Amino acid sequence: MSRPSVTVLIDTYNHERFIEEAIVSVLEQDFAPSEMEILVVDDGSTDRTPEIVRKFEPRVRLLRKANGGQASAFNAGIPEAKGEIIAFLDGDDWWKRNKLSAVMKVFEGSPAVGVVGHGIIQIDESTRRGSVLLPEASGYFDMWSTEGAQRFRNFMCVLGTSRVAIRKSVLVEVLPIPESLTIEADEFMSAVSVAHGGAILLAEPLTYYRLHDQNLFQFRTNDSVRM
Repeated sequence: MSRPSVTVLIDTYNHERFIEEAIVSVLEQDFAPSEMEILVVDDGSTDRTPEIVRKFEPRVRLLRKANGGQASAFNAGIPEAKGEIIAFLDGDDWWKRNKLSAVMKVFEGSPAVGVVGHGIIQIDESTRRGSVLLPEASGYFDMWSTEGAQRFRNFMCVLGTSRVAIRKSVLVEVLPIPESLTIEADEFMSAVSVAHGGAILLAEPLTYYRLHDQNLFQFRTNDSVRM
């Protein structure tokens, strides 16, 4: 493959129930396959996740590592990415078919912008009910003003994994992501990336974000470990 314009980086850990749907949603994008690299970083899964990923080789490249958390998965995967843009996807989420084309159109039209984020559709795995989460305002912002920093604070939820894409040239300035971050390593990554390169938000839900019993950040009952 010649140098792709975008690398889809899928971080995963024990997602045997979900990883196939995540990968298929990328393979079915309305975006030229020749312009896209798919890299799965398996963070030491102990279930069938790597076996399922290998079904998609050589279209999908699998990078396995010892378990160390999301930050370590990003630190391992980002240097391996060949694309100018890296679009992030968690192994338990999936994308709308026009996700990459919409995001790449923004990057092509705004060469100075480092980050693109967008809305999500939250799907409850137990009830299959969904709710849409969108930024209240779309367009460009940065952190060079109090107003811009406040806008990031308000909309950082649409700049996490599965709904954020970042230029690799910006991410090189961000690495390494502190591996002591047990949760929200993705939002640390996005915050520092926006500080480096500014961001554009799209008021369009392009990702299905799955709520389930293994979410580290989302949980229904009192859980002292995750709390």
